[in-house]
Amino acid sequence: MKRNILLLSVLLAFNVFPQDILLEIEDDKITLEEFKHIFNKNNDNSNIDKAYLDEYIELFINFKLKVKEAKELGFDTVSTFIDELEGYRKQLAKPYLRDDQFNEELFDEALERIQYDINASHILININDDNNDEAIGKINDIRRQIVNGNISFEEAAVKYSDDKSAIDNNGNLGYFTAFMMVYDFESIAYNTQIGNISKPVKTKYGYHLIKVNDKRLAVGERKVAHIMFKTAKNANQKIIDKAYLKIKETYDLLRNGDPFAEVAEKFSEDRSTAIKGGVLPSFGVGKMVSDFEEQAFKLKELGDFSQPFRTDFGWHIVMLIEDFPVTLNDDLYLSVKTGIEKDSRSKLSSEFMSKKLKDLYKIKVYKENFNSLRRAAVKEVKKRNWDGNNVINLDKVLFKIEDMSFYQNDLTDYILKNQKNNNDFDMLYLNFLDKCLFVYEESQLEKKYPEFRTLLNEYREGILLFDLTNKNVWKKAVDDSLGLSRFFSDNIENYKWEERINASIYKCVDLSTARKVKSQLYKLNRGRTDNNKILESINNGSPLNLQITTNRFIRGENDYIDNISWKVGLSKDIKDSDGSYVIINITEVLPAGTMTLNDVKGKVISDYQKHLDANWILYLRDKYNVSLNQDLLYTLIR
Repeated sequence: MKRNILLLSVLLAFNVFPQDILLEIEDDKITLEEFKHIFNKNNDNSNIDKAYLDEYIELFINFKLKVKEAKELGFDTVSTFIDELEGYRKQLAKPYLRDDQFNEELFDEALERIQYDINASHILININDDNNDEAIGKINDIRRQIVNGNISFEEAAVKYSDDKSAIDNNGNLGYFTAFMMVYDFESIAYNTQIGNISKPVKTKYGYHLIKVNDKRLAVGERKVAHIMFKTAKNANQKIIDKAYLKIKETYDLLRNGDPFAEVAEKFSEDRSTAIKGGVLPSFGVGKMVSDFEEQAFKLKELGDFSQPFRTDFGWHIVMLIEDFPVTLNDDLYLSVKTGIEKDSRSKLSSEFMSKKLKDLYKIKVYKENFNSLRRAAVKEVKKRNWDGNNVINLDKVLFKIEDMSFYQNDLTDYILKNQKNNNDFDMLYLNFLDKCLFVYEESQLEKKYPEFRTLLNEYREGILLFDLTNKNVWKKAVDDSLGLSRFFSDNIENYKWEERINASIYKCVDLSTARKVKSQLYKLNRGRTDNNKILESINNGSPLNLQITTNRFIRGENDYIDNISWKVGLSKDIKDSDGSYVIINITEVLPAGTMTLNDVKGKVISDYQKHLDANWILYLRDKYNVSLNQDLLYTLIR
């Protein structure tokens, strides 16, 4: 090799290594701390000796050489690499772009709420771009009427609510728990006393009044089976009575001890569940119609079933299969965290973080440039149809966050993408500013958080290693058919068949069965039957009488095969310790010989990849100077 790894004993004479540099590859320097981070991440072994460190550092050097080569070849400038790394970067950045204390408070709040179910009614007044003042006036007037006793909440829901389901349910939403309603609605519901009526609360749907009817410990989820006889919602009494007679007869069968699953399969008109014994997927509050939910959660013991009851869909009987109470465990904690990320709560977290960033960083707004863009856009944005054509030449700095500039055309692009959902220019600007604060904060993560920088570099090097190794080793071994054939020919001695046999093993439950099988095998060897027919005939009385295994065997794969003479034909009977008998029928003896490439292509490709990788490492070790501070490495011995 032209350039060798130089050990510390040589380097000390020239005082080459700074104190904490473990490894140098050309001008790249790896500190002991960087190496320890990776080493400790991949090793939980409490005993580390010199031999282990020597082996590990060689693998580490090979890894770093390949990454070095990928960078030298410009793999880190390819668009696919840049896009892939940016995707990983976005994911890795998420935990750093939120406030842990604020999110912990959201978590504690959600965890507390999910342990309770709320039953509430509501009255909704819709809002649009033009009627906000009218809507808030109307909802306040409705509340005054209710509080003054002029009308009940239920009557007001039927009379005034824009939620038309109130006509049927008097505004009652049934039971719900955390994450089932939008956050603002949920918060008011959980903070309103039973029997009280909330002040108006605004959500994306409009203004609500909420009356809390009940609060209970959460019932969790249940899995039930049901039997159903269908009736339409508006079915006449004759149809309803006819279905009731069916469900009553079914109920009598269950009371007399008939298995629920069998009765459901035979009679239930919900055929999608009948074939499964009537079993439904597990569900919690608010997932089924209220009457069905009420009956399901009234059942006390597993196996209990309800009396017949009717919903808008028909007559039902339900049986309790499994009960899943709310339990404080890791699964629940993960569920709550996931719920927060998907819920409108995540917006609160972003808003809190945005305020924090505004206090942290210096923001300079160029008011004249803001005003010129606003004048050009505000009226058309209000109509939600601004096309941006009147500001094509506006590309001046809009504001700076520290030393990062954001331009008028950046805001223009943002408004064009978002004006359909928000037609308030000033609000769009504030949202854009928040977005830019996160862009700037994300750009600073490597400087602020060493652990983020290290983790991102691991992803960067991992992608580079994969891309170049795929090109030089994995894909090449598959695509280079000439090279593969040449490698196979050069190493033909490694690809030899041992002596093999084609045989069937017949495991018989007893001697009587073995005799019957043997008589069948004489017919088989004369071409007058086959294994499928033998199996069908012998197992006519019991599927356990005979088991057949047919394969190509080499020595060491099967004890029965190893203990017989390898000759075509039937072996002597082998009696097992359990009283069963084994007969082996050898149909072909294949002598030892040379494999063809097709016989062993998968293994040859694997071996060729190892060969390419080994040669590539030799090339890299020759190409790049590598210097190792071995004494510093050995400080990791424990």
